[in-house]
Amino acid sequence: MSNLTSHEVIILGGGISGLSTAWFLRQKGISFKLFEKQSETGGVIASEYIEGSVMDFGPNSLRDRNGQIRKIAKDLGISDDLIGISEAFKTRYIVRDGKLQSLSPNISSLISTKVLSASGKIRLLKEPFIEAGSGEDESIGEFLERRIGKEAVDYLADPIFSGIYAGDIYRMSKKSVLPKLAEFEQDYGSVSWGAIRSKKEKREVKPMVLSFKKGIQQLTDAITEKISDHITYDEVLSLKKSDSGFEVATEEATYHSLNVISCIPAYNLGRILEGFEPELSAELMNIDYAPMLSVQLTFNKAEIDFITEGFGFLVPRKERIRLLGAIWKSSIFPELTNKDQHQFTLMIGGAHDRGILTEPKEQVEQEGIREFCRLMQFDARPSVIRSRLWKKAIPQFEVGYEQQKAKLDRFEGGNPGLYFGGNYQWGVSVPDCIQGAEGLAEELAAGL
Repeated sequence: MSNLTSHEVIILGGGISGLSTAWFLRQKGISFKLFEKQSETGGVIASEYIEGSVMDFGPNSLRDRNGQIRKIAKDLGISDDLIGISEAFKTRYIVRDGKLQSLSPNISSLISTKVLSASGKIRLLKEPFIEAGSGEDESIGEFLERRIGKEAVDYLADPIFSGIYAGDIYRMSKKSVLPKLAEFEQDYGSVSWGAIRSKKEKREVKPMVLSFKKGIQQLTDAITEKISDHITYDEVLSLKKSDSGFEVATEEATYHSLNVISCIPAYNLGRILEGFEPELSAELMNIDYAPMLSVQLTFNKAEIDFITEGFGFLVPRKERIRLLGAIWKSSIFPELTNKDQHQFTLMIGGAHDRGILTEPKEQVEQEGIREFCRLMQFDARPSVIRSRLWKKAIPQFEVGYEQQKAKLDRFEGGNPGLYFGGNYQWGVSVPDCIQGAEGLAEELAAGL
């Protein structure tokens, strides 16, 4: 039996969700113990310094919408290592007919771009005059086809959501992924009118897109260092109710606490709840996660002719190209790349391409590199190639996900002191997870 008291909060999982939750509890003076089954924290956040360049194998940037990340960095003492993204990030590229076509977030770019045909643009611009739907949940693909037309879905929505969620937009839930747009349609009769109205709301803090001098992992490493005395590297095997709240059994010991916060992936939570609540366990293990192969490349500057302005490019599935997209890392964060190199991140896999789980990694890697070089018109070999396969990278919020979340909420309500967090609850981005963690810490603190 552990010497952990029932008044210490147990946190399951040492990814960004669990670490952030721990950090906010620490800030509020609440005792906790965090369990992580891997030998290090961070989850899918992973950065490495390789031959003079910082390579991020998970998230490559952080969109700090409200200043929260900047505040955490200041509290952790790493704000001097924050890096703002370059102006290049405003220009994105979409592949159309095998060529990169530029697109920027303004009306003039939308009118001039070759991403859409003239008829596709006209259909897109008709959106404010399209009748609103019923309000029932549907797939993102179906929803956006109604609003902006099939061509815009194929060449704008599909690559964008593939880049964020690695998902199938004809399975992903409108209400779970695009709740604001769904509300805009119902409240204003149009997504466009709703977006225009919402832009009038003043922001107290200017949004920024950020990284750190040592990569995104510098954030999780800094939190880990501050709470290291409260981390136990041990795998949780089961969770169930006990006379003193909840019993958490690990490979090494059994612990009891009045409050348990799960920040582990849904499939892992389902496994440890199997003996506690079999039906909910099955639901959690059925939540799909898309795989992703992250390939990091550098090329010698002297060997390639590269246009440096841009965030990177995305590939519509309609193009029949395996590559999901690429980030031009040395363009958006030049500080993170060897001065004699250009650095790129390739994304391969997702819900449409689960073959990456069974095919030899090197084979998939080389196929992606060949496609990348063809699109970029490079006639050179990379000087560095590194990759990492995430077998369960991103949870898929499919139609019906609202009902699954409602079951989780009911289970929480019936088991006071048990909390479910993590990216399948709070959202797939790092800022989403941090915001969710802060909200949960405040809720728990108010109840203690």
